[in-house]
Amino acid sequence: MAQGAKLRGGHVEGDKVTPEIANIRNVEPYKTINSPNRFNEFDDVHTLLDFITDIREATGLPVGMKIVVGQEKYVEDLAKTIKETNKHPDFITVDGGEGGTGATYQELADSVGLPLKAALPILHQALLNEGVRDRVKIIASGKLITPDKIAIALSLGADLVQVARAFMVTVGCIMAQVCHTNECPVGVATTDPKLQRALDIDEKSYRVTNFVIAMREGLFNLAAAAGLESPSEFRDEHVAYKDLYDVTYDNHLKTNQP
Repeated sequence: MAQGAKLRGGHVEGDKVTPEIANIRNVEPYKTINSPNRFNEFDDVHTLLDFITDIREATGLPVGMKIVVGQEKYVEDLAKTIKETNKHPDFITVDGGEGGTGATYQELADSVGLPLKAALPILHQALLNEGVRDRVKIIASGKLITPDKIAIALSLGADLVQVARAFMVTVGCIMAQVCHTNECPVGVATTDPKLQRALDIDEKSYRVTNFVIAMREGLFNLAAAAGLESPSEFRDEHVAYKDLYDVTYDNHLKTNQP
């Protein structure tokens, strides 16, 4: 839902659609793929929850949704409808506006959607207010690269986190922002055999492993500093957030009083 960075929907250039990818996605090889920017199966919260329920019943699998929070009203409406209908996703991934893609307009990647520190508490509190928080797991996403950022996300209401950007970087992404062109110079986002040679899987696997181990150790260090046995015990009382502008303004007042 609400992936503001891709206004026209998903787009994959034909030269990236190798026979292997075409077989996986059930499309024609080397033909450009344009995905719609909205679902035809629903057009409001009620029909969305009906659709989620239908998928769960058909597959027997957990079904979730991913959102970028804009106005609080829409999140509140979702929570109220979950309570009214007793239908709900198994999980909601909330992606902060600081999340992004290498294949969009800069102004959309930088500015669309609330930052995770604002979006996460809004969703968490909306579900609590309607008494349905226990029915839905919350997954946080959006530049969660270091242990401290993950600890903050867990404290603000997340049950778990998703990490994407950090893993891209550990395998060699240099953020060239040409993902959609099939010309990624480091072999990460390309199906060109020549360019793919830049991605040494054996060597990069150690980098990924080292990152995961170091991040996990750092997260447990923070939990220990807070007197906790596990990072899963982080709660809102373990984090305080003061806007930098407010701090600067307060200091200005203190030093410029008559």
